[in-house]
Amino acid sequence: MISRTRPGYQCRRNRDGTVAHYWSPKRAIKGAPAVLRTVRLPNDLTDEQISVECQRRTMELRAEMRGAAVPIPFDGTIAALIERFRRDPTSALHSVKHSTRIRDYEPSLRVLEKNIGERLIDVLVASDFKRWYEKWKKKGHRRAAGAIKLLRIILSYGAGERLKHCASARAILSDLRFDQPEPRLVAMTYEQCRAIVLKSAELQCPSIGFVEALKFESALRRIDVIGEWTPDPDGGPFRWRGLTVGDLGKGLVLKIRTSKTKAAVARDLTSMPLVTEALKAYTLPEIGPLVIDEDHGKPYWENRYTEKFRKVRDAAGVPDNVWSMDARAGAISETVEATGSLEAGRNMASHTSIKMTARYSRGDGLAESRKITKARIKSRQ
Repeated sequence: MISRTRPGYQCRRNRDGTVAHYWSPKRAIKGAPAVLRTVRLPNDLTDEQISVECQRRTMELRAEMRGAAVPIPFDGTIAALIERFRRDPTSALHSVKHSTRIRDYEPSLRVLEKNIGERLIDVLVASDFKRWYEKWKKKGHRRAAGAIKLLRIILSYGAGERLKHCASARAILSDLRFDQPEPRLVAMTYEQCRAIVLKSAELQCPSIGFVEALKFESALRRIDVIGEWTPDPDGGPFRWRGLTVGDLGKGLVLKIRTSKTKAAVARDLTSMPLVTEALKAYTLPEIGPLVIDEDHGKPYWENRYTEKFRKVRDAAGVPDNVWSMDARAGAISETVEATGSLEAGRNMASHTSIKMTARYSRGDGLAESRKITKARIKSRQ
């Protein structure tokens, strides 16, 4: 199986106990030229540097393979369609953010490859799709829904490229409806966020507390706070982009445009109690990225942030069903409960629609119900 963070990585333990690290093009990319040999990586690389090097070499090789203008074979199987989808720079896979590709697209594509890659598209019938969905759902409802979603996408791609039988298979799938996973109902509370802030300071990783506090108080997405590492389109090293110290104005007023909707957002950090608490332990950098991983002196890779967050959360006694992403839901839920207004929650979250805000507002509506009841009683007088 190809690692998401270390594609093509191999290792071997030497007789003296040291570990030799390698990058294998054949393991990194299916169908890589057989003449390419495995590359020995320097011994002094850190875990993060190994990940970066494996990803850099894989991206370079993929770019070279695309530029070679070698026709990509299509034998009518789902696996061949996935390979065309992966290599074609015009496919949807190459138009989404790198984080979305790694977190959502690639895991689902691997499920399809592993389970149904050898199936011929021209013989697919409705019962196949239904049977697969029920089988995948046993290992996770969201996993099954994600796999079906990607199956729709790649068949649509194949139909658009006039690959044989993709249009007819897509037509069959388009008429089918599958039960969707229940929406997530967990929202981080103020008390839980404060516990994480205090525990992160105690564990000497205050950046976690600062990020969670800022997300909870501002309703910003995590990617808008910690930024993201993305591959260089020209095959060079990964590049970071995200929130910097320069985005903070006088008096710690943060002004940015969100990564998803490009909405202009302004937040006064000094008015946020949890952020103020977090800044007692976390020192803002003088220049550069606003959030730095204490362990490596660089901005976070998303997987590293998630791992460290879990350690802090568990040590703080916060239930393990509370995820980092739930801080934003907590901010929106608290706003709606406090104001009794979904519109206020929409403004806080920079949503484009009330419908999206309603999905993130995870309260039971008790406070709003009480306000409505009081207003109705007053109208009767």
